[in-house]
Amino acid sequence: MNKKKILKITPVLITLNLLVLFAIVGYYSYRLVKYYKLENAESDDGIVFLVDEVKKRRSFLDETKGLVLNEEEGIYRYKGDVTDNYIYYSGLMYRIIGIDKDNNIKAISEENVTLMYPGFNKGYKKSYINKWLNASEEKNTGVFEDAVYNSDSLLENTYYCFDSVKDVESITCEEKNNDIKITLLSLYDYKEAGGKASFLKNGYTFNLGTLNDNNLSYYVTEEGDIAVQQSNERAIFVRPVITLKATAELVSGNGTKEKPFRIEKHKVKELGETYVGSYVSLNNEPYRIVKILKDKVLVVKTDVLMKGEKKLKTEFGGIDNVYTTSDGIGLYLNKTYLKSLELKDSVVKGPFSTGLITLKSYDYTLLKSESVKAKVGMLTMGDMFVHEVNNVFTTFRGIEAENIIYVIKKPGYYFGDYITGKYNVRPALYLKDTLEITGGKGTLESPYEFKTNTEEVKK
Repeated sequence: MNKKKILKITPVLITLNLLVLFAIVGYYSYRLVKYYKLENAESDDGIVFLVDEVKKRRSFLDETKGLVLNEEEGIYRYKGDVTDNYIYYSGLMYRIIGIDKDNNIKAISEENVTLMYPGFNKGYKKSYINKWLNASEEKNTGVFEDAVYNSDSLLENTYYCFDSVKDVESITCEEKNNDIKITLLSLYDYKEAGGKASFLKNGYTFNLGTLNDNNLSYYVTEEGDIAVQQSNERAIFVRPVITLKATAELVSGNGTKEKPFRIEKHKVKELGETYVGSYVSLNNEPYRIVKILKDKVLVVKTDVLMKGEKKLKTEFGGIDNVYTTSDGIGLYLNKTYLKSLELKDSVVKGPFSTGLITLKSYDYTLLKSESVKAKVGMLTMGDMFVHEVNNVFTTFRGIEAENIIYVIKKPGYYFGDYITGKYNVRPALYLKDTLEITGGKGTLESPYEFKTNTEEVKK
């Protein structure tokens, strides 16, 4: 009887398995080499670009947290509660959101930078917030952009989601472009980063640029939840989003909070060469830089004035709500307070806004239509860092009321009270931009220091 031939398939299967295995190894080896070269790129002259250093943080194994690459869209995005995306730029700490398809770095300020009325009635692009963030031919626009160091060379336009969102259960990003340089965070970006479980939750309330069908904006609560503003006639916090060019060079840092990335090279020798947001020391107390002009720098005390061991509490005073140096709180600041400063001879006159908004328009630029020149004054609505201290006077006049002055009553609110009401005082003053810096790093813990008149006399 003929025996049937038995096909020995074991060697065939082994060969096929080996071929598949080699193919898999080859494919992933190629990808490994490809992304290693991309993410460890260095220019011919040894320059390390920030974007290349950031890409090294990419998460390959777990794409639910860390820096995640969306290959379809060609963008990187930080997700979850990450701790390696800090960047200190132009006097402010930022958190890197991700890398756009053009290889530029998108980042958001870690803190709110001002408190103002949004003006979203006609949409985001026509809002007061948008023109406060971005400079244009219109006078007094771009307050924030003007405060950013080297913005023309280092900033690119920011990709932003302009979708109107009716329901937070259905957040979309279909209308997206980059025709604006500086924006607010969108609801879509907040969701994609992980919402309240992400690094974007900073323990403070901050507003988003996404609007609902009634042109009211969404905001993030202190707990990280999403809510909707009930009116456009309520002041909101501003937390800007910027985009750094792919050519930004890494100078130092590793992305941690203790050692954030840094991209600036210029040396700071005089006050005028510092950054808005940095800190200086006056009378051994910290002041924050609010504005840098051609020949002077506006700084504001980080806390209120003291009288002995108690906080100074006084009336705005005067006959109306227009800030003046001839009576009331203005006279006290430019006489008694000014005399107490060691650097009083370096304090110069500058403009403090005294304009008036109306019930028809809450546009911050109206406040800048009028001003008084003084050595010492106070901040007003729309100034950088006006919101940092509560229960203090501003120079923001009551709307269509001569005996009302606005104060920062509590976080997130301007409160109109009579000029006879008693509140704390937070002085702002102009210093010569040529003041020589003798020490410090410009941080709250180590503010810039100056040579005082007392030290000069000793020498």
